[in-house]
Amino acid sequence: MSDTTTIEWTEATWNPVTGCTKVSPGCDHCYAETFAERWRGTPGHHFENGFDIQLRPERLLVPLRWKKPRRIFVNSMSDLFHDKVPDEHIARVFAVMALTPQHTYQVLTKRHGRMRALLSSFAFRQACEEAASAIVSDDATPVPQYRRDAYMRQWWSHFAKPLPNVWLGVSVEDQKRADIRIPALLDTPAAVRFLSCEPLLGPVDLFGLIVPGRGRPKLTYWLDGRPGWGAPHTTSTGLQMQSMETGPRIDWVIAGGESGRGARPAHPDWFRTLRDQCAHSNVPYFFKQWGEWAPTGALVIRNRPVPGSELVGDPVDNRGHRIEMRRIGKKAAGRALDGRHHDAFPATIPR
Repeated sequence: MSDTTTIEWTEATWNPVTGCTKVSPGCDHCYAETFAERWRGTPGHHFENGFDIQLRPERLLVPLRWKKPRRIFVNSMSDLFHDKVPDEHIARVFAVMALTPQHTYQVLTKRHGRMRALLSSFAFRQACEEAASAIVSDDATPVPQYRRDAYMRQWWSHFAKPLPNVWLGVSVEDQKRADIRIPALLDTPAAVRFLSCEPLLGPVDLFGLIVPGRGRPKLTYWLDGRPGWGAPHTTSTGLQMQSMETGPRIDWVIAGGESGRGARPAHPDWFRTLRDQCAHSNVPYFFKQWGEWAPTGALVIRNRPVPGSELVGDPVDNRGHRIEMRRIGKKAAGRALDGRHHDAFPATIPR
């Protein structure tokens, strides 16, 4: 955990939990696990127990001490919605986020089901309110007096609506995971919803998809918002009407290739397709990195593998030419996609 970070799309990290377990192919070469397991068995080290799930209650109140507003990646070294993290601990995390509206929190998970269940639960919202009240009532916690006073004066629940400073996201490494996790994210109450398509392991289509439903299949526009019926209303002439409204949508897309040992190359068109889909729907797109592999710009026919190079994707012509990727390292590969950086962020509520 740090009030600075090298992660391009955030400004700080906060880890009230550490450790995790693998759930999908995107976890295969987890950077957090690789780092934590280096220290397993080292007496007194923060990661003495490696990547085992550990609650870090001593870290819960750290953001209360950060006065300067910043974007904070929650649990860069874990998954907040892991089934071994108690509901009460997650409620305390949300309480701290509610008490620090100057910060913007980015919560990323692969446990979409538990996220949706908890944040849609009245009992969980009550637990968050109780946790926040306990923090405010404790004079030993670093909550400014004006924040305590404002909290105590508020007669409605802070958690009646999604916290405006909390962005919720799911990891999407391929189409299979997109089809499973994105609908759950859209069904979760949130001020901002985002996708982290990293490491990208295949092409992903984000709009115009057909999903199963009762009766006839229906179209789901993940980037444009799902069409649906709005609340009934009465016109000035007394006519009862019900209009179509746009439903929840994805507000931000991050994409990137894999880095580290065993990194898998990503086809350049996978990133371009995501970029173009976002541009079509006016959704901010952030290209984080190529990872260890970068395109050489060459189309190659090869029968024998060349060390440090791979041909990716299907042939682009009837002669069998394919895109060549070369392993040159994360730093050398850089972050430029088609000659420019894509660093867009979603609009936020003024701090």
